[in-house]
Amino acid sequence: MPWRFILSLATLLLAATGGSAVAQAPGYAAPGWTPSYGPQGLPYDCPPGMAPGAPQQVGEQGGWLYDDDSRVDMILRETVRHSWFRLEYLNWEIQRPGNKLLGAPLATQDARDGFPAIDPGNIPRIGVEAFVPDLGDVQLNNLNGIRGTVGIPTLLGVFEADAWALGQAADSTRIRPAINFQTGATIIPAISLESVGLPSDSTMVLFDTDYRHEWRSNLFGAQANFVFNPVTPEQGASLRPLLGIRYVRFDEELQIRGIDSETGTNPRIRSEANNNLVGPQFGLRGQLDSKWISLGIEPKIMLGINRHEDSVAAEQILDPTNSARSHDNATDFAPVFDLSAYGKLHLSRNFSLFAGYELLVLTNVTRPGSQIDYNAPLVVTDPPLIRLTKDRESVVVHGMMVGGELRFR
Repeated sequence: MPWRFILSLATLLLAATGGSAVAQAPGYAAPGWTPSYGPQGLPYDCPPGMAPGAPQQVGEQGGWLYDDDSRVDMILRETVRHSWFRLEYLNWEIQRPGNKLLGAPLATQDARDGFPAIDPGNIPRIGVEAFVPDLGDVQLNNLNGIRGTVGIPTLLGVFEADAWALGQAADSTRIRPAINFQTGATIIPAISLESVGLPSDSTMVLFDTDYRHEWRSNLFGAQANFVFNPVTPEQGASLRPLLGIRYVRFDEELQIRGIDSETGTNPRIRSEANNNLVGPQFGLRGQLDSKWISLGIEPKIMLGINRHEDSVAAEQILDPTNSARSHDNATDFAPVFDLSAYGKLHLSRNFSLFAGYELLVLTNVTRPGSQIDYNAPLVVTDPPLIRLTKDRESVVVHGMMVGGELRFR
């Protein structure tokens, strides 16, 4: 039972640190005066109705479960008195997905340029050209976030723990039909597809009324580290090794949807990538301290795993009744690199302003724009072959942080 253990521990601590007995010392008599004693050893000349007290042990005023002056109480008081808390505002950026094509490469043409629009069954649309959009316009910068950190000192170093989160990054692009004034043709967006795994110029999903693709990213994490006492005793400069554990959650989603009135379809593709990175980490903290300013740099590396869950779903591709979904769970070795540089301005013994820059590199993660296999069957009425494909990449996250640090003294 936890309470029995606590009470037993408290009893041992009381035995080791309990106060000693204190006896009431007898008073000194005035010169030339000797008190007389009665049969019970008490002096006769006491105030009426009173007798001098016998020597007694003076007990200490104990607290609940342990003495107020015990070692446990002193350690707790010192721990709280030297703890600190830091709150930071984050403004970070997640690496963009790049100019990834939202479709398969064509056999003989550039998918980003205008090419003949062709309906299922290899039927050309007269006076209509198509192009395949990409993710080049997706922006994932200026993301607001917050981080809280607590530090608790011990005899060997400082235990530190933090948790942080960024606001959701969301970007959307909408494309409507336009006119090519050079040729007079109508230009519409399309999703180009391979034909049973082979590049094709005639297999595509067209959007003659409306088209939109949306990207969402969510990123948060936590870590706990033990920062050991300095290995360099020089005044003003310190180098501290650290050891701990880190967790990062990185989720992203891509949706492509629209309307094609010619075929009476509302094609939709949804790709999701959910990454969970966790593992032990180690690093160093170098710091220069003066009365008013502290400057530091802190490199860390996590040697952990990424447990990720990914899925791709497609509906109404080439035919209003078709749908398909594929998903996968996997675990990969995924180191995480973290480098931060910071400065502190000490306004008082208890409060400092804090500012810095941090670079975070996530490896072996999945992203929704890179894991879609754009494929189609030979018969358009068969279920679509748009499915999940294996892809891993690294993502860089970086930005500034500002805040304040409160020290309890």
